[in-house]
Amino acid sequence: MDPIKSIPAAEEQHMLLLFLPLKKKTNETVAKAVATLNAEAKAGNDLRAATGVHYFMIYHLADGQKPLPALPVTSFQTMPGKDMLVVLSIYDADFAPYIASFVTNPVIAFGLNAIVNAMDETGIMDPEDPRSAAYIKDNGGVAANPDAFNCLLMRYNFGDPTVPAAAKIPANSNYKYVLGATFPGLTVGKILQNYPNAEALWPSTAVDIQYEPSTPPPTC
Repeated sequence: MDPIKSIPAAEEQHMLLLFLPLKKKTNETVAKAVATLNAEAKAGNDLRAATGVHYFMIYHLADGQKPLPALPVTSFQTMPGKDMLVVLSIYDADFAPYIASFVTNPVIAFGLNAIVNAMDETGIMDPEDPRSAAYIKDNGGVAANPDAFNCLLMRYNFGDPTVPAAAKIPANSNYKYVLGATFPGLTVGKILQNYPNAEALWPSTAVDIQYEPSTPPPTC
Protein backbone atom coordinates (compact mmCIF):
# COMPACT_ATOMS: atom_id res chain seq x y z
CA MET A 1 0.00 0.00 0.00
CA ASP A 2 1.38 3.41 -0.98
CA PRO A 3 1.65 6.21 1.58
CA ILE A 4 -0.94 8.99 1.59
CA LYS A 5 0.24 11.83 -0.64
CA SER A 6 -2.93 13.89 -1.01
CA ILE A 7 -5.61 14.85 1.53
CA PRO A 8 -8.85 16.67 0.65
CA ALA A 9 -9.83 19.74 2.66
CA ALA A 10 -12.65 17.83 4.37
CA GLU A 11 -10.09 15.49 5.96
CA GLU A 12 -7.46 18.03 7.01
CA GLN A 13 -6.95 19.05 10.62
CA HIS A 14 -6.59 22.67 11.74
CA MET A 15 -6.05 24.56 14.99
CA LEU A 16 -8.43 26.99 16.67
CA LEU A 17 -6.77 29.18 19.31
CA LEU A 18 -9.11 31.88 20.59
CA PHE A 19 -8.43 34.72 23.00
CA LEU A 20 -11.89 36.14 23.70
CA PRO A 21 -12.28 39.40 25.70
CA LEU A 22 -14.90 39.00 28.43
CA LYS A 23 -16.64 41.17 30.96
CA LYS A 24 -15.05 41.09 34.40
CA LYS A 25 -15.99 38.30 36.83
CA THR A 26 -17.69 36.11 34.23
CA ASN A 27 -16.18 32.80 35.36
CA GLU A 28 -19.55 31.45 36.54
CA THR A 29 -21.22 32.47 33.27
CA VAL A 30 -18.51 30.70 31.29
CA ALA A 31 -18.75 27.60 33.47
CA LYS A 32 -22.50 27.39 32.84
CA ALA A 33 -21.98 27.88 29.12
CA VAL A 34 -19.41 25.07 29.00
CA ALA A 35 -21.82 22.81 30.88
CA THR A 36 -24.45 23.56 28.26
CA LEU A 37 -22.00 22.75 25.47
CA ASN A 38 -21.50 19.34 27.07
CA ALA A 39 -25.23 18.68 27.37
CA GLU A 40 -25.61 17.09 23.95
CA ALA A 41 -22.99 14.45 24.70
CA LYS A 42 -24.68 13.60 27.98
CA ALA A 43 -27.98 13.25 26.10
CA GLY A 44 -26.42 10.64 23.85
CA ASN A 45 -26.43 12.79 20.73
CA ASP A 46 -23.14 11.85 19.07
CA LEU A 47 -21.83 14.94 17.30
CA ARG A 48 -18.19 13.89 17.31
CA ALA A 49 -17.94 13.07 13.61
CA ALA A 50 -19.99 16.15 12.65
CA THR A 51 -17.90 18.58 14.69
CA GLY A 52 -14.62 16.80 13.99
CA VAL A 53 -13.13 17.92 17.31
CA HIS A 54 -10.11 15.84 18.32
CA TYR A 55 -9.00 17.79 21.39
CA PHE A 56 -10.01 21.00 23.11
CA MET A 57 -9.03 23.19 26.05
CA ILE A 58 -11.01 25.99 27.73
CA TYR A 59 -9.30 28.35 30.18
CA HIS A 60 -10.78 31.38 31.93
CA LEU A 61 -8.33 34.11 32.95
CA ALA A 62 -9.56 36.83 35.32
CA ASP A 63 -8.74 40.48 34.81
CA GLY A 64 -5.21 41.33 35.88
CA GLN A 65 -4.22 37.76 36.69
CA LYS A 66 -1.36 35.80 35.17
CA PRO A 67 -1.87 32.29 33.77
CA LEU A 68 -1.24 29.62 36.39
CA PRO A 69 1.23 28.15 36.91
CA ALA A 70 3.13 31.39 36.33
CA LEU A 71 5.77 31.39 33.62
CA PRO A 72 9.06 33.32 33.79
CA VAL A 73 8.17 35.03 30.50
CA THR A 74 5.10 36.96 29.41
CA SER A 75 2.44 34.74 27.87
CA PHE A 76 -1.20 35.51 27.09
CA GLN A 77 -2.67 38.21 29.29
CA THR A 78 -5.91 40.10 29.76
CA MET A 79 -6.73 43.55 28.46
CA PRO A 80 -7.14 46.08 31.30
CA GLY A 81 -10.61 45.80 32.79
CA LYS A 82 -11.53 42.58 30.97
CA ASP A 83 -11.42 38.86 31.67
CA MET A 84 -10.30 36.52 28.90
CA LEU A 85 -11.37 33.11 27.66
CA VAL A 86 -8.73 30.97 25.98
CA VAL A 87 -10.06 28.17 23.75
CA LEU A 88 -7.88 25.64 21.94
CA SER A 89 -9.19 23.00 19.56
CA ILE A 90 -7.84 20.66 16.89
CA TYR A 91 -10.62 20.02 14.38
CA ASP A 92 -11.33 18.38 11.03
CA ALA A 93 -12.29 20.10 7.77
CA ASP A 94 -12.70 23.79 6.98
CA PHE A 95 -13.50 26.51 9.50
CA ALA A 96 -17.02 27.39 8.29
CA PRO A 97 -18.51 23.85 8.40
CA TYR A 98 -16.75 23.23 11.72
CA ILE A 99 -18.44 26.24 13.31
CA ALA A 100 -21.73 25.55 11.49
CA SER A 101 -21.95 22.14 13.20
CA PHE A 102 -22.19 24.01 16.51
CA VAL A 103 -24.40 27.00 15.69
CA THR A 104 -27.04 24.86 13.95
CA ASN A 105 -27.51 22.74 17.09
CA PRO A 106 -29.99 24.54 19.42
CA VAL A 107 -28.44 23.26 22.65
CA ILE A 108 -24.87 24.12 21.67
CA ALA A 109 -25.97 27.45 20.20
CA PHE A 110 -27.52 28.29 23.57
CA GLY A 111 -24.14 27.80 25.23
CA LEU A 112 -22.34 29.81 22.54
CA ASN A 113 -24.82 32.64 22.99
CA ALA A 114 -23.98 32.72 26.69
CA ILE A 115 -20.31 33.19 25.82
CA VAL A 116 -21.12 35.90 23.26
CA ASN A 117 -23.28 37.65 25.87
CA ALA A 118 -20.33 37.59 28.29
CA MET A 119 -17.95 39.20 25.80
CA ASP A 120 -16.72 42.77 26.22
CA GLU A 121 -15.53 44.34 22.96
CA THR A 122 -15.38 47.89 24.34
CA GLY A 123 -12.59 49.71 22.54
CA ILE A 124 -12.32 46.92 19.98
CA MET A 125 -15.55 46.87 17.97
CA ASP A 126 -18.42 49.28 17.39
CA PRO A 127 -21.47 47.61 19.00
CA GLU A 128 -23.51 48.60 15.93
CA ASP A 129 -21.20 46.62 13.65
CA PRO A 130 -23.06 43.46 12.48
CA ARG A 131 -19.93 41.43 13.24
CA SER A 132 -19.76 42.55 16.88
CA ALA A 133 -20.72 40.45 19.88
CA ALA A 134 -23.23 43.13 20.96
CA TYR A 135 -24.98 43.08 17.58
CA ILE A 136 -25.12 39.27 17.44
CA LYS A 137 -26.49 39.20 20.99
CA ASP A 138 -29.27 41.69 20.18
CA ASN A 139 -30.21 40.21 16.79
CA GLY A 140 -31.05 36.56 17.30
CA GLY A 141 -27.77 35.10 18.50
CA VAL A 142 -25.22 32.91 16.74
CA ALA A 143 -27.73 30.76 14.84
CA ALA A 144 -29.28 33.83 13.20
CA ASN A 145 -25.89 35.36 12.40
CA PRO A 146 -23.55 32.51 11.39
CA ASP A 147 -21.36 34.56 9.04
CA ALA A 148 -21.00 37.35 11.60
CA PHE A 149 -20.15 34.80 14.28
CA ASN A 150 -17.45 33.35 12.00
CA CYS A 151 -16.00 36.86 11.66
CA LEU A 152 -16.16 37.39 15.41
CA LEU A 153 -14.24 34.19 16.10
CA MET A 154 -11.63 34.87 13.43
CA ARG A 155 -11.02 38.32 14.95
CA TYR A 156 -9.66 36.59 18.05
CA ASN A 157 -8.29 33.40 16.47
CA PHE A 158 -4.51 33.06 16.46
CA GLY A 159 -5.04 29.80 14.58
CA ASP A 160 -5.00 29.99 10.79
CA PRO A 161 -7.71 27.84 9.16
CA THR A 162 -5.56 27.57 6.02
CA VAL A 163 -2.64 25.89 7.83
CA PRO A 164 -3.13 22.10 7.73
CA ALA A 165 -1.68 19.78 10.33
CA ALA A 166 1.09 18.19 8.29
CA ALA A 167 3.50 15.29 8.77
CA LYS A 168 6.13 17.16 6.77
CA ILE A 169 6.20 20.93 6.58
CA PRO A 170 7.17 22.22 3.11
CA ALA A 171 10.48 24.07 3.21
CA ASN A 172 9.04 26.93 1.16
CA SER A 173 5.76 27.31 3.06
CA ASN A 174 4.61 30.73 4.23
CA TYR A 175 2.72 29.34 7.23
CA LYS A 176 2.89 31.59 10.28
CA TYR A 177 3.46 28.59 12.57
CA VAL A 178 4.25 24.88 12.37
CA LEU A 179 1.32 22.54 13.04
CA GLY A 180 2.53 18.96 13.01
CA ALA A 181 0.49 15.79 12.67
CA THR A 182 1.39 12.14 13.17
CA PHE A 183 -1.57 10.83 11.16
CA PRO A 184 -2.72 13.48 8.64
CA GLY A 185 -6.20 12.82 7.29
CA LEU A 186 -7.29 10.59 10.17
CA THR A 187 -10.59 12.30 10.98
CA VAL A 188 -12.81 11.69 13.98
CA GLY A 189 -15.33 10.12 11.63
CA LYS A 190 -12.75 7.66 10.30
CA ILE A 191 -11.74 6.68 13.83
CA LEU A 192 -15.35 5.96 14.81
CA GLN A 193 -16.05 4.07 11.60
CA ASN A 194 -12.90 2.00 11.33
CA TYR A 195 -11.49 1.38 14.81
CA PRO A 196 -12.70 -2.00 16.14
CA ASN A 197 -15.38 -1.54 18.82
CA ALA A 198 -14.95 2.24 18.76
CA GLU A 199 -18.48 2.94 20.03
CA ALA A 200 -18.06 0.48 22.91
CA LEU A 201 -14.61 1.73 23.88
CA TRP A 202 -15.46 5.43 23.56
CA PRO A 203 -19.27 5.77 23.85
CA SER A 204 -20.76 9.10 22.86
CA THR A 205 -22.16 9.42 26.37
CA ALA A 206 -18.88 9.54 28.23
CA VAL A 207 -18.29 7.26 31.19
CA ASP A 208 -16.08 7.97 34.20
CA ILE A 209 -12.48 7.03 33.46
CA GLN A 210 -9.79 6.56 36.07
CA TYR A 211 -6.58 8.20 34.91
CA GLU A 212 -3.37 6.95 36.44
CA PRO A 213 -1.33 9.85 37.86
CA SER A 214 1.49 10.87 35.58
CA THR A 215 5.00 11.12 36.91
CA PRO A 216 5.86 14.77 37.59
CA PRO A 217 8.99 16.23 36.03
CA PRO A 218 12.16 16.51 38.12
CA THR A 219 12.31 19.34 40.64
CA CYS A 220 14.64 22.07 39.41
